[in-house]
Amino acid sequence: MKKVILTLLAAVLLAAAAPVVQAQEQTSVPLTSEEAHKLLRRLSGNWQVSHYSWQPDRNAYYQSSGKANVSPAHQGSYLHEKTYVRQPDGSQKRQECFFGYSASKERFELIQADKQNGNTTLLVGQWHPEFHSITLTHPEGLKRGGPNNVEYVYVFLPEGMLLKIVRTLDEEGNYRIQSQDYYSPQHTASF
Repeated sequence: MKKVILTLLAAVLLAAAAPVVQAQEQTSVPLTSEEAHKLLRRLSGNWQVSHYSWQPDRNAYYQSSGKANVSPAHQGSYLHEKTYVRQPDGSQKRQECFFGYSASKERFELIQADKQNGNTTLLVGQWHPEFHSITLTHPEGLKRGGPNNVEYVYVFLPEGMLLKIVRTLDEEGNYRIQSQDYYSPQHTASF
């Protein structure tokens, strides 16, 4: 009798788990090139930026504002993002990257130039429809406390807004948010 009950219980659990497994399989289906470029087009435009960066010495976030321009580049195969944000000392920090989708590798790619130390960083990632986000990490993955431990998350918010989170993984394996940028479309006044 015990074997019959256990067998029935296992069958019920398998039947209940089937829709969850199917949903997970559906979210892991790669995007078509057209779907990926449609997502990227949503990033294109002029943006007002509300920037929050972590200041470890103050144990608080510094809030500032800025602007971003995201425009097509390389015959439209990539987006060129230029962001200008005011720093605590009053200067402007300029960041520049190219963001696109590789159909052959079925992944998003972001190339960031860091003029301060002359490095160029490549981040690769995937679309996560359940979170309305694109997550980008170093091709070798996110590593604790290493030089390649940065991860970018672009979250598509309602009403055409965008959230860009830059986070790292510390030595204990905890995510630390380095900065958050809220992008809202820049509208021009008209009469």
